[in-house]
Formats: sequence, structure tokens, C-alpha cells
Amino acid sequence: MRSRFFNRVARTLLTLVAVGSLVTLAACQKRAGVAKTTEIHIDVTDRGFVAAGGARRWRGPATLVFTRKTDQTCAKQVVIASLGVRRDLPLGTAVRIDVPSGHTGTLDYVCGMDMVRGQVTID
Repeated sequence: MRSRFFNRVARTLLTLVAVGSLVTLAACQKRAGVAKTTEIHIDVTDRGFVAAGGARRWRGPATLVFTRKTDQTCAKQVVIASLGVRRDLPLGTAVRIDVPSGHTGTLDYVCGMDMVRGQVTID
């Protein structure tokens, strides 16, 4: 009788360990499937919008990080019409704009006066 009890307890513990392992494995796979967001740093200088890395293609989900480094330009705002975004760019402060997942292609942005322009390409 005692060995049946221990066998049942052992089977129950083994089942719990197996279920726990499956849950952990599923959570790890779910995390592994999430693409890392790429930060695209764009400085606002007296030359206009200057993207880090120059004119290159960026892959996957993206966050644009604008930092205005000069007060000698009209680019005190950024407008991204295709995303419906208009944001102030305080001097020396990073402004983050998330690009919705699934958005691909060329993303154009301009200053608030539509005089300074830039673009990035996201695949």
C-alpha cells in the first residue's frame, strides 16, 4: 500500500515537472519570436537631419530617436505625415518616435516649416 502511495506521488511530481518545463519552453519560444527594435538615431544639426550610419536600410521594428543639437536651424519640430506625427524637438533632448510594426519602405520626415527634410528606409 505504501509503495502505491509513493508511486502516485512520484508520478504526480513527474507530471508537474513536465508541465512546468513545457510552460517554460513555450514562454522562451514566444520571447525568441519577438524581433528586437532597432533604434535609428537622427541628429538635428546646422546641416539638417543627419541619420547615424548615413543613407542605409534598417531592418525590423524601429524607433526613431531625434536629438536637436543646434539652435541655428528652423528644425525645432519633426513632422512624419505618413504616421500622423508632429513632435517638438527640445534642444539637447532625445525624442523617441516608435514606427508601427509592419511599416516598411521609405519614411519621410520634415521640420515644422517643411523646409528641412530627411528620410530613412525600413525593410
